[in-house]
Amino acid sequence: MRRHLFAAVLLVPAAVSAASYTGLFSSPRSAMAQTPSARVAHDCDERCKPDWMDAHLRIDQLQLVGTAESYKQRPTSSVMGMIRMGGKEGAQALDFGQPTLTAQLDKDVRALQFDVAYDPKGGAYKNPAIAGMAMELLPDDYLKAMAKPGFKAIHVLDVDYRSSCLALSDCLKEVAAWSKAHPRHLPIVISLTTNDAKTSMPGAGTPLACDEAALDALEGEVRAALPDDQLITPDQLQGKYPSLREAVLAHAWPRLDAARGKVIVVLDDSAAKAKAYQGARKSLEGRAMFVAADEHSPLAAFLSIPDPVKDGARIRRAVQAGFMVITRADEQTREARDNKTARREAAFASGAQIVQTDFAVADPAIGPYRVTLADDAEALCGATLASEHCVGFSAPRPDLRAVAAAMP
Repeated sequence: MRRHLFAAVLLVPAAVSAASYTGLFSSPRSAMAQTPSARVAHDCDERCKPDWMDAHLRIDQLQLVGTAESYKQRPTSSVMGMIRMGGKEGAQALDFGQPTLTAQLDKDVRALQFDVAYDPKGGAYKNPAIAGMAMELLPDDYLKAMAKPGFKAIHVLDVDYRSSCLALSDCLKEVAAWSKAHPRHLPIVISLTTNDAKTSMPGAGTPLACDEAALDALEGEVRAALPDDQLITPDQLQGKYPSLREAVLAHAWPRLDAARGKVIVVLDDSAAKAKAYQGARKSLEGRAMFVAADEHSPLAAFLSIPDPVKDGARIRRAVQAGFMVITRADEQTREARDNKTARREAAFASGAQIVQTDFAVADPAIGPYRVTLADDAEALCGATLASEHCVGFSAPRPDLRAVAAAMP
């Protein structure tokens, strides 16, 4: 989500592939201790076996590549022309798109993110301001989808509105269908961020606030698309513990075998939104979604720490404590355009379980940069196996290959 970035853009004057991945694990601690050039691949022991991993690894011991703005499509040329009038940097930040959700999941992406705008009556976002400025005729399928009630997946309101699945319900149904067709997949993490800030541009609409009632409606859409047997919920993690945080610190996350074929949904938003979603509950009892929270919060299970370069030590401490951490390998397309990999490498080395990127596959219009566990030098086996989970498959099973790191 890049709403903070668009002051210049919005003042417009008229306006993975990991398909052949060899499935490697390494400990973040060993990654800190060794340089890639010092690494030597070793034959695997019993920890290479799927049955061993299913029985011994918890889901907080996995590292997954995910996409940010998973639904986003590249703006049309006429709209990009308007956006460029607001400045080069802001335009470059928007000039990319993602494959369909199904294509991403087929290429081993195991975390998705959606920016969602509340639209209980339908039609609230069917006429994006910049489309009128660009004199762009909106297609019938867009107008039809936007007229229906329900949350919409929109990156920047009134500006960056194209999506591979315009209605959040359709996005979730697509994930649910893929999951049912691949029942042994690694758990899929879906992050939702509410999009209710008005865009500062001429003609922009006023979005509906994502208040407690809206978040209840969001809960309803998640429940409608993802039945109980497809979800890992806060109640399942908390169990007998007084709080989610205490369950996390006790390393109570489910083992991999119990998590296969499941989906985890996280409200990755402000503390105020997390509180509104919690409501009068003591914890998140009965709720479908986790919330991203400060590590000291009783609700803390997921942490959002986007900068692995600045906050690498904090991420490592959080992961070792048992929290699930979401971080970013790149942002605003800068790393991709310069083909700089330091942030990507820091993200993997931090041990964060969910490494988000806009480039799970390379964008030919931008360059060769991509984020895939197959390219992670820090995921190679170390000089000794010691206590790390170091795994390599010579003939990987498709449902196992998207894993790179594990904490003992």
